[in-house]
Amino acid sequence: MTFEGVLRALVFGCTGYLVLLYGVHFSLMALGHVESRRRRRERSVDDPDTLATSRFAPGVSIIVPAYNESGGLPDAVRSLLALEYPEFEVIVVNDGSTDETLDVLVGALELVAVDATSRDVVPARPVEGYYRSVDPRLLVVDKVNGGKADALNAGLNHCRYRYVCGVDADMAFAPTALTRAMREISGDPEHIVGLTSYFENARDPARALEQGLQRVGPDTRPLFAFQTFDYLRAFFNNRTPWARMNFMLCAAGAFQLWRRDVVEELGGWSAEFTCEDIELTFRVHRTLRERGRAYRIAALPDCVGVTEGPDNVKNLVSQRERWQRVILETCWANRRMWFNPRYGTVGLLGVPYYVLSEILAPVFEVVAVGTLLAGGVGGLIDWREFAVLTLLVTFANSALTTGALLNLDLEARAYRASGVARLLGLMPLEMVVYRPIMAWARLKGTWRFLRGDRAWHKFERNVKAGAA
Repeated sequence: MTFEGVLRALVFGCTGYLVLLYGVHFSLMALGHVESRRRRRERSVDDPDTLATSRFAPGVSIIVPAYNESGGLPDAVRSLLALEYPEFEVIVVNDGSTDETLDVLVGALELVAVDATSRDVVPARPVEGYYRSVDPRLLVVDKVNGGKADALNAGLNHCRYRYVCGVDADMAFAPTALTRAMREISGDPEHIVGLTSYFENARDPARALEQGLQRVGPDTRPLFAFQTFDYLRAFFNNRTPWARMNFMLCAAGAFQLWRRDVVEELGGWSAEFTCEDIELTFRVHRTLRERGRAYRIAALPDCVGVTEGPDNVKNLVSQRERWQRVILETCWANRRMWFNPRYGTVGLLGVPYYVLSEILAPVFEVVAVGTLLAGGVGGLIDWREFAVLTLLVTFANSALTTGALLNLDLEARAYRASGVARLLGLMPLEMVVYRPIMAWARLKGTWRFLRGDRAWHKFERNVKAGAA
């Protein structure tokens, strides 16, 4: 085959991949709209907030793993203690922080050392001390460093309630976060074993939540706006339809709600993977399907709070390459589920989706760039056709983002019209500004996966307004 023939075959291959990928994305978006509309109809005749005052509300133990989180952790804990829910506890696990995290917590929340015991149902690194405040719902566990999964397991060993909710220490939570989630679970407690929900992205979560997203609008600085697009598509175009077809494969670590007996039965969160959230979700699916048990993992469109988004490209790449690594690790560890009818929609649709959209993406991106460079050097590229294809892909990507934004607007009227207009104006730039950064992050994550790198590579937190 001639050089030109090889390049032509590669172009057709990459184009075919794009057509297949966007066909899947648009199909999921359509199903997501149907599911969101169904939920809005249900909400019109049901008031989930009544659970906030019910004495029959199931108890929830909230676990906050923290490592070097002195900046935002007190705000996160205060927002959790302010939740409008009748029965819950907050367990903060200081995972051997090397900064002043524990001292800041002690001072900010007026903690005192106390005696407590661990149930030791799952393995975890040794505990060095316990602290409580005047609020009996709060317990701080100080332990030897073991990583996020180990910290979650240490918290699990101290939980009292039937449901456990793992959250991130850089989140600020909406008062209704637990109420909406537990209302969904209360509707089918026999089958719903896990749940996640939508959350916003901002530079300073506590300030954004305090000011009110509706009043101040989205952060339209390009880097944050592009991350917002990612979150919108992930929740409204992916997780909502995934849950509808019962293959919801990522209960996000920022807000992952599980039935405690299931997590304990599976031995807790695994410290053998780069991140803990997607791996546990896969393991729940795999184990319960192998055991022939009926279950569901739900995903809600309700905003449970605001998480901290990286404010520079370096930190963003650090975060996203870590996400790429854990996807690769988890999919490879569960490779027997790939296209396996034994695992139902998880094996036939869910895992193949990850293979198509996450595992193969860096391969086709490298091939596409290499083909473009080779064709350009050889004078074989029709730049008008290339420009048309680029415009088509940009339009398709913007249409997916607009669909997700529409769902958010119908769900909660989260942004004013001016904020929506600014986001719409930035959408065409995503393809040329943000996508190359994501391609590099995925490539870097794939390379580190192949090298066996499982380090967290924690990025520095954003400098908050008013900070020294």
